[in-house]
Amino acid sequence: MSSNKFLEKVLSQVNNINNTLKVLEQSKLNLESKIEQVVLLEEIKYEIITHDLVKESLMATVNKGNNWQIALIERLHKANSILPLDLVKSLSKAKIECLSLWKLAYCEASNFKKLKKHFIELVKLICDVASIRAEHFRCSNYDTMLEGGIKEKDIKEIFPQIGNFFNKNIDKIIDKQNKKRVPALKNFTIEKQIELGLVCLQHIGISNDEITMSPLDYDEFNPCYSLFSLLRCSSDIIYQKHSLKNLVNTEVIQEVQGLCMEKILGTSIEFVEFIHPHIQTITQTRSGSIKNLYSLFNKVNFSPCLKKADEFTLLAHIMLRTKLEQDMVDGKLDVKDLHDAWLDGMKHYRIPVHAKNELETYLQDEYWVRGVIGYFPMKMVALIAAVQIFSFIKASHCEYLDSVKEGNFSLLINWFAKNIYSTKCDIFGMLKNVTGKNLDIEHYTQHLTEKYNLMDCV
Repeated sequence: MSSNKFLEKVLSQVNNINNTLKVLEQSKLNLESKIEQVVLLEEIKYEIITHDLVKESLMATVNKGNNWQIALIERLHKANSILPLDLVKSLSKAKIECLSLWKLAYCEASNFKKLKKHFIELVKLICDVASIRAEHFRCSNYDTMLEGGIKEKDIKEIFPQIGNFFNKNIDKIIDKQNKKRVPALKNFTIEKQIELGLVCLQHIGISNDEITMSPLDYDEFNPCYSLFSLLRCSSDIIYQKHSLKNLVNTEVIQEVQGLCMEKILGTSIEFVEFIHPHIQTITQTRSGSIKNLYSLFNKVNFSPCLKKADEFTLLAHIMLRTKLEQDMVDGKLDVKDLHDAWLDGMKHYRIPVHAKNELETYLQDEYWVRGVIGYFPMKMVALIAAVQIFSFIKASHCEYLDSVKEGNFSLLINWFAKNIYSTKCDIFGMLKNVTGKNLDIEHYTQHLTEKYNLMDCV
């Protein structure tokens, strides 16, 4: 077997273990059994990727700079070989403990207290790993955690521009929405939201059996969120169906498509025109005009919950969490002060918060309790990239979006499968390959200006 083939087999094994770990995370095994199996799999993965045969094969590989799979194995090998196995096992155990306690914390106060204690230990272990890697690779601690090819220098270039745009327009949006109230959807129970979701899934091409594998999130008081959540879940299922052979940058591609479906397509006039008659039929009301529904779908909701945030408010969530992550990793922020720092950040971005405890602030979702630190900068870049890709499709393949109006999503989905899923480069390279352009922040802010009619605001 050639060195290249051997290394590709190694990457396939690592990918299979990662997929198994994801299943184990969501399983109903008792905590002790779950920890035992997760730690064992992480140890096996560590031994595979750090084995001397991997090092020897990497040295023997030719043209590895042009092969993203080989380049990924090399990064994994170097990043893991410098870590002690005991640290890897301790971190794996801390991650699964925190995630399990987080799921139980909503039901029992004792688990909530345990969660906070375990989370402090989890962050410490993550920082220990980052410190070892930063010293070895001669970079910042946070750089070692970033995903999708993002570096801290990219954050320093992108985030100030997005922050300036947000601060410049937040008062305009608040004033505009105070002057013009958008009527909410009425008579929209959970049962009717589920019925609408099934209609939507049928048109997208997803079966009931497939959707039951991914739990949907419904909100009786926010049917728009329920629909956007369904689109995101649909995107994840579509991605899993079409990308089984791609082992490189899977999270980047999944995030770009997910945001494109949820935040961009889901609030587009094409999607609104498709869903409008179905809403009328299911709710047995006139539900207002298409124009009113479009305004409702594009309303800025200033939600303190990241999952429910609209596209504009999402910027604030990403910027805040990135800053908090950086400060934690750099030792400028203790975990015990994270709750207050989160509240101060929300106040800075003008997002009202009425939080009972940490489960409604920095522990509101799975990101940090799963040990995922360094993801949010990639999410920001993925959002900008999603808008550029959608704009490219609209300019070059407008018939794909016209078909969405008629309830046909297949052309759009097939385009993603052909042009996005085969990507074997970082997020910047993917965008260049697909659209012919580099990441364009000005294009993104212009998109937001048009989406929220900010040019009309004085």
